[in-house]
Parts: sequence; C-alpha cells; structure tokens
Amino acid sequence: MAETKSAKKKSDNESKFLKAIEKYAKRQQKALETETEVFEKEVLAKAEQDGLRDAQALITKEQSAMRARISADMAKKEAEGNLEIFKTRQKMTEEIFDKASQKLKTYAQTPAYEQKLLDYAGECAEFFGKDTVEVCLCKRDMKFADKISRIFYGECRVKEVSDIQIGGFRAYCPQQKISVDKTFDTQLEQQKEWFYEHSDLKVKPE
Repeated sequence: MAETKSAKKKSDNESKFLKAIEKYAKRQQKALETETEVFEKEVLAKAEQDGLRDAQALITKEQSAMRARISADMAKKEAEGNLEIFKTRQKMTEEIFDKASQKLKTYAQTPAYEQKLLDYAGECAEFFGKDTVEVCLCKRDMKFADKISRIFYGECRVKEVSDIQIGGFRAYCPQQKISVDKTFDTQLEQQKEWFYEHSDLKVKPE
C-alpha cells in the first residue's frame, strides 16, 4: 500500500513538473512570438522608411531632372526667340535703310542736292583756307567738279571714287592731314545705332 502511495506521489510530482515545463515553454513560445512580431514590425518599418526615403530621393531626382529639362527647353526657346527677333530686326533695319538710301538717291537728283554739295564745299573752304584740298565724288556727281573746285581758296583736286554710293563728298587736306566726311553714305550708316535705340530714322541730310 505504501508503495502505491509513493508511486502515485511520484506520478503527481512528474505531472506537475511536466505542466511547469509546458507552461514555461508556452511562455517562452509566446515571448518568442512577441519578439518575432516586434522584429517583423521593425523590419517592415525600416523597409517602409527606406522605401519612402528611396522614393523621395527618386522624386527629388526626377524633379531636379525635370526642372533642368524645362530650364534647358526654355533657354533654347529663348535663344531661338532672340535669334528670330534679331533676324527680324536685321531684316527690318535693312529694308528701312534700303528705302532711306533710295530716298537719298532720289534727293541727289534734285537741284536742292546740288546746292547742298556747294554749301558743303563752302564750309570746307572756310575750314581749310588756302591749303590744298582733295575732293572725292561718286561718278554721278563728277558733273559738279568744276563748281565745287572753284569754291575753294587754294588748289582743289577732284577725283572720282567708287565707295561713295549715295552722294555727298569727302575732302582731305594733305598739309593739315585732316579729312572731312560729308557723304550721305556715312551719315546714313551712323544713324543705324540711333535707329536701334529709338526705332526712328532721320533721312534728310544735315
């Protein structure tokens, strides 16, 4: 009978011991599961943060690239626009000055033009005095050579040149080494810069 009680007691102790182990194992399993969940959450959170960071970096990179493309495109269009404006302006300027040149050439066929040449000659004669003067005229104006030369107080040599296209004349004094330009060609050319600034044109000779 004593042996039976002893065996039963031993069995109860073993059962309690097994239950304790089982309980401990369950606690450990639960703790492990909790740690695993925490770890998984941390990994997911980190992956999410990394993903967001990478996505943000990609977005920032794409935005920068897009801004660069837009800036380059705008700069290109601006350059193309400026080139077109420049070409249009050049064309318009050439057309206006061609018309002005024709207007002056028409003026050069009038009696008023002949008087203008003689007035120019009178101004130069007063300036150079009795010194020798060389006067350059275009082919069309050589018909005024005698009238012009007689206005000067000193010797006046008149010659034909090809670089004067519109009219007027140049006078040069070898003794004083001074040149006076009274050509309409030069006057018209000098007005181009003024035209660019004021969008106006003065074609009547001074």
